[in-house]
Amino acid sequence: MLGTNPYDANFTIPEQLRVDALSFDGDLLTIHTSTERPAAECPLCGQPSRRVHGRYTRTLADLPWCGTPVRLRVRVRKFFCDEATCERRIFAERLEEVTHSFARGTDRLRGALEWIAFALGGEAGARLARELGLLVSPDTLLNRIRGAFLADPEEVRALGVDDFGFRKGNASGTILVDLERHRVVDLFEGHSAGSIARWLGQHPGVEVVSRDRSNVCREGVNAGAPGAVQVADRWHLLRSLVLGLEEFLLRKRTALGKAAASGTGSEEEDGLPGSIDDDGVSPLSVRLGRPYGSIEGPAHKRHERLVERWKDIRRLHLAGASVKDIAEWVGTSQSTVYRYRELSEPPPRPGYRRRASVLDPYLPYLLKRWNEGCRSAKRLHAEIRERGYRHSVDTVNRLLSSFRHTEQQGKKPSHAPRAKKGSIAGASPTAKNVAALFMRREEMLSGEQKEYLERLCASDAALADARRLTQDFAKMVRSLEGEKLDRWLGEAEASGASVMEKFATGLRKDLSAVRAGLTEEWSNGPVEGFITKLKLIKRQGYGRANFDLLRARALAA
Repeated sequence: MLGTNPYDANFTIPEQLRVDALSFDGDLLTIHTSTERPAAECPLCGQPSRRVHGRYTRTLADLPWCGTPVRLRVRVRKFFCDEATCERRIFAERLEEVTHSFARGTDRLRGALEWIAFALGGEAGARLARELGLLVSPDTLLNRIRGAFLADPEEVRALGVDDFGFRKGNASGTILVDLERHRVVDLFEGHSAGSIARWLGQHPGVEVVSRDRSNVCREGVNAGAPGAVQVADRWHLLRSLVLGLEEFLLRKRTALGKAAASGTGSEEEDGLPGSIDDDGVSPLSVRLGRPYGSIEGPAHKRHERLVERWKDIRRLHLAGASVKDIAEWVGTSQSTVYRYRELSEPPPRPGYRRRASVLDPYLPYLLKRWNEGCRSAKRLHAEIRERGYRHSVDTVNRLLSSFRHTEQQGKKPSHAPRAKKGSIAGASPTAKNVAALFMRREEMLSGEQKEYLERLCASDAALADARRLTQDFAKMVRSLEGEKLDRWLGEAEASGASVMEKFATGLRKDLSAVRAGLTEEWSNGPVEGFITKLKLIKRQGYGRANFDLLRARALAA
């Protein structure tokens, strides 16, 4: 039914029916019809019959006309079956291409409801149907999804496999996508090697399987389709490298900070052009958010808790405890244990640094008007809107609150600072930011970023090797240069960067799939796209996205 469009033609009466009368009561259009065929075939033996036994009336809901609900009242005949060997003596004529036996609506109405149900689900679909003149409940639309006929998928040659979260945190499922046709092939609960192997065993035509680097997918494909070419997804390869880089750079935190400090020097930040400094008042930073003390206190307590957690993790790690046991005893995640166990010093406490604000271009003008005596946020908001400001008055109101706070301290707001420019901000860049710079193409780096990376690599040979090898691997991935993989693995294993040695060792465990990922064009990109669509379908379900409904809508998407 989903293969046809119920709105291909204008509203017409089916050819098998003849209109006898019309009636309209203001809210409902009723069309009285009857059949024209002189004979009907028995549904059991198929023999035609002309002997009429009697008549009865069927009431069928139909597509609306100009937003008005339509009801068909069809005069149906009963016939005698004269075939001596037939078990049925009396039968009713079938309304083929109009409706099915025992149905209470026409086939084209059912098709329209299925289109709405598969596109919008229950609640949203019912609202749209009411606007179109279709009187239907959300439960009825969900039943249309469950009862819809879904054709068997065609033979799949290139398959994408991945897991998705059916329920957040406590349930997972497996999605299979045809990478050639970009369609969902199947969806089933659970994510295990056995379920993937069973599905592949039932579909022996699969030649290529794109997957992530998890053991579940690898073992499932090896068991279910040992002859298929396995392709490791390129995004997951780069993601694994980035995570390793972040863990490696955390242990180089001192070098990251020194490279940034040597570039910034001890110069103070300049104020905004046009900042006011009259009456000999010393400059005072303008607070655009909460007072500094309200941020400093909780931040100090949070840092104390982090230091205590680091001490516990280090003590248990040096005692020989495993990562899993440490995570359970300390009450944190295993990723935190991996990050903290290698730190020889407590994690430093990040300093409070003012962020850039949408009001920065207008601070000089606002300071001037404030010092002139204007205290109305609405008036100042209207004035800076004429100068190009496009945000809400609430931001202006918060700024004026900080001005009042400054004046209550007996001082005059006279200086408007600005946030530092560039991506290398502050004296201690994070490992995540530096890892992103390692991955970024050389031509996309700014001058400041290039200078920072040059200082950083010059200070540590291991960091220089890590950046060089990261750039080479990223280029291999982007250009599909799998023939260079063996040479790169040799350089990584011989380098002084432990992260590259560890990453190369992991690649060798799945070398054939990694090589195919760096050579073939297949990837898990379409699979990730359908996982995003699954999340949208679940949200549209308003809590009514059970697995059978989710699977049906995903297969029809």
